[in-house]
Amino acid sequence: MSKFTEAAAVSQTLSLAAMEEASRLGIRNADIDHLFLALTLDAGNAGQVLRGLGVTLDVARDAVAAERTDHLESLGVASIDAAGSTGEQRIVFHETQGYDWTDRAVDVLKRASSGVHDGRSSAVLRCLLTEPSGTIGALLSRLGVDTADLRARLDEADGIRPADDERGRSRGPHGSMSAFVPAPPADLWMLVSDAMRIPEWDGAVGQVARGTDNEDEWDAAAPTHAPDGKPLRIKDEFRRIRIRREQVDAPVRVTWRMSYPDARAANERVIRFELEEAAGGTQMRIHFGWERTARRRTVLGWLLQPLARLVIFIQLTQISSGLSRVFR
Repeated sequence: MSKFTEAAAVSQTLSLAAMEEASRLGIRNADIDHLFLALTLDAGNAGQVLRGLGVTLDVARDAVAAERTDHLESLGVASIDAAGSTGEQRIVFHETQGYDWTDRAVDVLKRASSGVHDGRSSAVLRCLLTEPSGTIGALLSRLGVDTADLRARLDEADGIRPADDERGRSRGPHGSMSAFVPAPPADLWMLVSDAMRIPEWDGAVGQVARGTDNEDEWDAAAPTHAPDGKPLRIKDEFRRIRIRREQVDAPVRVTWRMSYPDARAANERVIRFELEEAAGGTQMRIHFGWERTARRRTVLGWLLQPLARLVIFIQLTQISSGLSRVFR
């Protein structure tokens, strides 16, 4: 993966998580504290180092809330309840619109992808540490984290570059990404291995009902409405979905295959999850792709490969976000 591509992927995943966190409080401009919260969910080095130091999402949320309360009290606005980040609020980002970054958050993300920085999550965290307002330094101090120790651990982690673990050959466009979910592996396994719960994390699947004699096969329907309540236009041949569970290795690995019985020529969607216990939750590898129902390759298909890769990345981030959101 090129530096530009990796930086873009990190920016996208952090933006999604940060704006989800902002939406819990009814805030439409995600700031550096929301970016810090997003880093506690990061699957890369920044997230792993933070969680290794005990900075999990819940702990960080409490620290952010306490810091806001102290700031308001220092301004004589003690009557305003600044708590709001203890878990009672629901993420509504996927149901609403109009979110953006604050100027100082944009500045951090720009600096993390320029000069000596490579755009990875560890670069974003380093730039947060030197952000002029000192907000993140104050949060880390409240959390009992020494910034020098944090930098040293980031240096050590960045010295080890992970190998590309793309395995096997696919009969269609495919991709994978690492993700972190703030839940024990057993809880996450109950979510990703249960066909009836697929609609909780896959927006392309609506209601699921067992409809075949095969215990590893289900019938489902496409969703009729988007999360914000707007009706969806679905072609008739894509309304019915056949779901099949494959390669089950409980409680660490499962593959889902989704086809469209009324659109025989349509490609099948294949999603595979691999779970591994990690500090503060579960490290997960998500593989997503389309498998061609017929072996065919056209010049147009070759030309559209860059677009297919973008769509696959979007699908991966949406699935990752959907899984994380269940436990947040």
